[in-house]
Amino acid sequence: MRYLPSTFMLFTLIFTLLLTACSPLLAPTNSATGEVTEETNENTDELCVAPSGQALRIGVLPVLNTLPIFVAQQSGFYDQLGVTVEIIPVDSARNRAIAQQAGEIDVANSDAVGTVLQVNSGHDVKIVRHDTFTAEYRFFSIVAGASSGIVSVEDLISALATDDAQVAISQNTIIEYLATTMLRSAGYEPEADDYIEVAAIPIRLEQIAQGTVATGLLPEPLTTLATEMQGGTALIDDNGIDFIPVTLTVNQSTIDSQPGDVCAFLKAYEMAVQAIAADPEAYRDNPIRIPEPLRPTYTIPQFEPPRVPTESEMQGVVDWMIESELIGSQVDYEDLVDGRFMKAILEDTVSK
Repeated sequence: MRYLPSTFMLFTLIFTLLLTACSPLLAPTNSATGEVTEETNENTDELCVAPSGQALRIGVLPVLNTLPIFVAQQSGFYDQLGVTVEIIPVDSARNRAIAQQAGEIDVANSDAVGTVLQVNSGHDVKIVRHDTFTAEYRFFSIVAGASSGIVSVEDLISALATDDAQVAISQNTIIEYLATTMLRSAGYEPEADDYIEVAAIPIRLEQIAQGTVATGLLPEPLTTLATEMQGGTALIDDNGIDFIPVTLTVNQSTIDSQPGDVCAFLKAYEMAVQAIAADPEAYRDNPIRIPEPLRPTYTIPQFEPPRVPTESEMQGVVDWMIESELIGSQVDYEDLVDGRFMKAILEDTVSK
């Protein structure tokens, strides 16, 4: 197999660049669209107060949906809105959760599965934004390595059924949720031994390239790196999945103590989303989110408008987690999602 020995060095460089770089009441949402309705339990003016000046620490995974966080920094939107942001890299969903529970980060590039697990274990966090691309752009894919001999979904299913391959994932996370959803969409019901634990995303990429594992679930831009630069094959992606449960999640203690900072950060994020939509080519040369080998040709995705996950979307995740015995009982939507910040941002947009 042809192995690209510089891949690990590339991600070491990316991580080095990264290093330099009110109350729980819920505003109701339209259950069909996830858009925040006019009703609210608290005036958002009391939420979006002046920033405190204390830094917000943002934990980010090496995934492309964090691009607006970096564009907001690059474009000076945080400074414009008076919020101080410190970007902190994390390499896995597990380490992100540990950092958030330890109070080392205030806001996380997170997901619904991780949020439910944290709330179920007693750590009070809230989803404040659904954080993904618009539907025409893939985000996650199951990728086969060049030496695996697997080049189609049928090959993958056959290899899993005969125990000749496994899918590398981060267990008990959104990665396992999406892998299961994708395999089911292809007509295969995965079993526990179809998966192998490789929690750190860059290591998962490296092991697929080396042939240590046959296949694995990767996010963008790593899927494109694995296929275009390492000869792998994207077998199934998330384009057929209605809800990709990636989110921005905030500690409730941060919402209580720094609501103005959270609001300003999210407003800067929306400014970045709009800037990318208006001129995506202007952000192609982002050295942190788009690796150098891909930068000349990589398609810059568009990002979903501001909303929070709907109650039905969250219920689907909770049901899967109960089925998978990750949790033992239902977790209420109101304990998971705070829609007031998105309501404030929508109101601010409409008023301009």
